[in-house]
Amino acid sequence: MNKSKIHNNTIITLFSITLAIIILFGSMNIIIFDKDFYYREYTKNDVYSKISTNNQNNNTAVDIAHNATINIMDYFHGDAELKYFTNDEKKHMADVKVLINLMTTIYYAAVFLSIILFVYCYVAFKKDKFMFVKIITRAILYSSIFLIISLLIIFLLSVFYFELLFVLFHLILFPQGNWTFDSTSFLITLFPQQFFFDITLRIFVYALFQAALFFGIGWWINKHLKIHEKHHI
Repeated sequence: MNKSKIHNNTIITLFSITLAIIILFGSMNIIIFDKDFYYREYTKNDVYSKISTNNQNNNTAVDIAHNATINIMDYFHGDAELKYFTNDEKKHMADVKVLINLMTTIYYAAVFLSIILFVYCYVAFKKDKFMFVKIITRAILYSSIFLIISLLIIFLLSVFYFELLFVLFHLILFPQGNWTFDSTSFLITLFPQQFFFDITLRIFVYALFQAALFFGIGWWINKHLKIHEKHHI
């Protein structure tokens, strides 16, 4: 393989990785901070009736759940201290915040790198616009195909082995072991296992839709590139 091919393949690989990260982590970020999704889940999982309200009416239970959710969002954004939770729950949420911050950092790094790569390609292939479009198109196709296959595999595993994946996920990301709580704890009341299945499914749908859209765009452009190449040989 000559230097030109190595150079082009390296750019395509890096671009594909950054695009896949942008789509996946972007989808995760949208869902994680979607308060309305949380509220729908509370209704679906009968959370409001499970919240201890000191014999007050159900509106207070709704207020407690919603206020706790807003507090969590503000905490993840670094704008507030956690309330409503025990010290052990706060320690776990602190670990979750670290992961979310890491995900956000990687996401923005991928966005920045993708912009750098795009500009670099534009400059490097300024005299060969066909190759510029070809490289960008291949990056779009490869990243979308990789994501579609990966997401479908994860989806199937989640459907049939979600509980096992849930445990493995926590064992890997929270090796300190502070992620297990009593079923009556406020954290588990708000976020039962069904919540995590649903949020995983929602992230899957968002990411798969974007990946499919990018694949369609990449396929259409690639088709026309082949036609152009065929008639200019």
